[in-house]
Amino acid sequence: MNVLLDNEQLSFNDVLLSPGYSEITSRKNTSLYQRKAVGKHSLKIPILSSNMDTVTEFSMAFHMAEMGAMGINHRYMTIHELADLAETWFVNSLHPFAVSVGCVKNDQGRINFLLRNYKENNIIICIDIAHGDSKNLKDTVKYIRDEGFEGTLIGGNVCTFEGTQRLFDWGVDVVKVGVGPGSACTTRVKTGCGFPQFSAITECSKAGPIIADGGIKTPGDAAKALAAGATTVMVGGMLAGTDHTPEWKSSLDTVTFRGMASREARNSFNGKVSNAEGISCLVKTKPKGSTKRVLYNMIEGIKSAMSYVGASTLPEFREKATFVRVTQATQCENTPHILGTDNV
Repeated sequence: MNVLLDNEQLSFNDVLLSPGYSEITSRKNTSLYQRKAVGKHSLKIPILSSNMDTVTEFSMAFHMAEMGAMGINHRYMTIHELADLAETWFVNSLHPFAVSVGCVKNDQGRINFLLRNYKENNIIICIDIAHGDSKNLKDTVKYIRDEGFEGTLIGGNVCTFEGTQRLFDWGVDVVKVGVGPGSACTTRVKTGCGFPQFSAITECSKAGPIIADGGIKTPGDAAKALAAGATTVMVGGMLAGTDHTPEWKSSLDTVTFRGMASREARNSFNGKVSNAEGISCLVKTKPKGSTKRVLYNMIEGIKSAMSYVGASTLPEFREKATFVRVTQATQCENTPHILGTDNV
């Protein structure tokens, strides 16, 4: 038994970025451009919409791409649905088509379909496994690379430096980091396994380019993740119910938001399953234009953070960022707290 209690690990709420002297006179003078943000693909905005079936299908992925970001399509669709999606994408967009698959043991048909039909196209394959530091992912990477796929390969999820390094050694280009911090995830409650997300990002990013996946509830969290070393950030809960999510209709009061390991999501794709490590819930339907507003709010928050630190680019942001550890009292102080008090 190894008990690692000598080094306290941290989540986003445990830290703040310390402001420093800044020559940045306006956040408009900062750039979020990320060179080789996802493999060989650069992004104007280092934000990805989550590969969840209630977040990203064609509309979300296309909208994200048009804004200079990226959406990764989920894997809980039939191969026929995937074929229709891919054909629609390549007719309408020159942006890379990003799509998720499972492990080769369970999802060989989807993997073969992509490799046989689109291997030479501009595609990004995301191997989406709850525990990426595993033989299942290793075998899947080997299978895809042995089939001659030379495009960008994303692998995950992991939460340790050693696990991240293994994925790079196996042939992954970008690693998705986060075990248990997602807004609809119950892995930590169900299994007791995981790693505080801020510390996971700081450690895993030392091995190479990573996607910070999970735990991002505010633009400030996204800024902290990028400053801590993430190449891009992935958001799901922040986009839940917005107008480019799959179920969205202006006439609906609520839409579904669920974790991909929830019983409801797994049953919709695999039939009856016994294990679940996620929840399904209804969220309020946001108005038209809400997807764009969420992204703009994140963009403005990240740019403001860069101006506070005195950084005009993301590499400079990571270089100049200094984090301070905060107490629970500070966490309370961080948010508006006039409501509910007596004005005396």
